[in-house]
Amino acid sequence: MKNLRLMKVLTALSIVAAPLPELHQHALANTASQGTVIADDLNVRAQADMSSKIVGQLHQGDTVEIIDSKNNWDQIKLPNNQTGWVYNAWLAQTQNIGATVEAFVLRVHKNPNLESKVVGRLKIGTKITIQAEQTGWAKIVSSSGVEGWVSENYIRKDTPADSAPPSKKEDLSQGSKPLVDPSIQEPAQNGELPLKGKIIVLDAGHGGKDDGATSITGTHEKSLTLPTVQAVEQKLKDAGAIVYMTRNDDTYIPLNQRSGLANQIHADAFISFHYNWSQDSSANGLTSFYYQKSNSPLASDILNEVVKTTGLKNDGAQFDDLYVLRNNSQPSTLIELGFLSNKQDDSTLESPAFRNQVAQGVYQGLLTYFSNK
Repeated sequence: MKNLRLMKVLTALSIVAAPLPELHQHALANTASQGTVIADDLNVRAQADMSSKIVGQLHQGDTVEIIDSKNNWDQIKLPNNQTGWVYNAWLAQTQNIGATVEAFVLRVHKNPNLESKVVGRLKIGTKITIQAEQTGWAKIVSSSGVEGWVSENYIRKDTPADSAPPSKKEDLSQGSKPLVDPSIQEPAQNGELPLKGKIIVLDAGHGGKDDGATSITGTHEKSLTLPTVQAVEQKLKDAGAIVYMTRNDDTYIPLNQRSGLANQIHADAFISFHYNWSQDSSANGLTSFYYQKSNSPLASDILNEVVKTTGLKNDGAQFDDLYVLRNNSQPSTLIELGFLSNKQDDSTLESPAFRNQVAQGVYQGLLTYFSNK
């Protein structure tokens, strides 16, 4: 009798349990997402284990359906309807998010890294669709069909307001200020962001075919101005500013386009960054320049604060007939961050710590400038 009862119980359980695998698959199908392969070649394995048998291979740009995940592995459906597992570090979840290019010229790379081949360039204001994201990079396709990876630092994801019919207020060609992602303007936890909504253009001097000056150790000026500006960019963004870069990689940008960007977007401030050089190896210190007398306070405020944070000599703010200042209708200044021809200056200028000091000084200088306006 006992064996008969046990058999009845087991039979009943098997009836209830039989549909469960099917129900589980159905639930996964309802929550399935898509992923895009970001590795050149990606092995698909039978199980979520590096030692498991390889059952297929995917290539960069392939899109697959993700049906399950566990222990840093994603289970995917292959084109032949078989399933397999891939390491999820090489699979970016596919999206379709609208965005806008915010860099003046944005390079599109084949892979999500700066060393990857450049497959296209996009201008400021270009509408793009984000298909996937991976560690600070976005896989995009532009309205003109350019596809590849761009740094997420230089694009703005669309908000619901961006889907509204365009108006003159949203049109950069009308010379008005661009719309801003509200997340940029959220107050910090310790109070209001001090540079909230200020539009700042940062110009990394030289670039591309224009090396600029060369330091006594052989470093080109163009390779120092860009990381310096990137440090300043992050500092200002953290303070709520809307930051535009005239270049974000080793690209040659004509002078008229640099000043033209500030004019086009009605920037609140334009700052061009350079490093000095002189035949006189004893020349040292920091200098800033202005063209319009009305821009003297901007030049002085930034210079004075950068001198404080870096500890280098103050050579003063002065007039100079420089193209990016003369042809700039917005508040503008150019700062020379020490002499690459001076042994003592150069040993300081080429250090990452110096860039952070410059960023802090520019931030403090802008606070002083805007508080006095």
